[in-house]
Amino acid sequence: LFSGGRASSRTWRGHVVDHAVQFTAGTDPDFVAALEASGAVRRWGDDGRFGVLHEGIFYPAEDNIPRWIGCEGFGSIVTAMAQGVDVRQDVWVPPSNGIRYEQDGSWSVAVPGEGGRRDYIQFDSIVIAHNGKCAERLTSSTPSREVHALLRTNFAPSLHRNPAPGSGKFTLNQVYSLLFEVPAGVMPTDFDGAFVDSEPCLRWLSSNTAKFGHQASTAAGTTEVWTVLSSPDFGKRHKVAQEFLEGTDKEVEVTRLLLEGVERAVRLEPGTLRPSSLATKLQLWGAALPINRWEARDGQNFVWDAGHCIGIAGDWL
Repeated sequence: LFSGGRASSRTWRGHVVDHAVQFTAGTDPDFVAALEASGAVRRWGDDGRFGVLHEGIFYPAEDNIPRWIGCEGFGSIVTAMAQGVDVRQDVWVPPSNGIRYEQDGSWSVAVPGEGGRRDYIQFDSIVIAHNGKCAERLTSSTPSREVHALLRTNFAPSLHRNPAPGSGKFTLNQVYSLLFEVPAGVMPTDFDGAFVDSEPCLRWLSSNTAKFGHQASTAAGTTEVWTVLSSPDFGKRHKVAQEFLEGTDKEVEVTRLLLEGVERAVRLEPGTLRPSSLATKLQLWGAALPINRWEARDGQNFVWDAGHCIGIAGDWL
């Protein structure tokens, strides 16, 4: 298991791959300093090989925004930041009554115990770095009503144009992530990563092999692994229960549609990628990207209820 959630990475078929977050932009000086001090990052995208794919043509970015990737995948950044922290993984905290505020002002967190029973671990305070319905349910029975109100969640590919006052909800979209491995030379070589703005089913395409410099050799020769991220509209249209995606007809359908989208985006001959792909891996991020954010009056990018010692943090604050 890897720390990070959407900010994690993995090794797949001998390649380091970013299957969700692709890079981070350095617009905050303190954050940039922390990144550089971690030793886990390197600059990326300022060599003319990051940009936009528009109608089959690659245009390098010219915005001069510094960007970083993890030296061994984005998850290596999270791993470096977690040094010295007691990280416990694969611990199921039930969304319903998983956290409990005690009379003495402490918190109890429900964790799996022996024989199928629940055990509780005591903490002085709670910070929820989570989003989606699970975070809303976790806080639904706590006395911190203000925190719970901010976690009300909607899932949609876009926002209402004219929302009524006080009706705002934190809104997330759904995005498919597809990894595919092909022999070197099948895909273009003039870019490493690009946003896609002219293919309705796609939003991102990148070569993990070019990003990290790790190549794998098989019976087919040297291979490359690419990451495809779908558009939110495509994710919503083809949404299924993500835990039951593997081995289904929907997995086959979505993989086919995304590979066809890649062919159109980079102007490959139709039907090139499916027979060329040595392997594919499809994943649905059911709670993918926040498309709105709460902005605090005091400019802080977190929420803290000092009266109950509970806070929330995330990329939507």
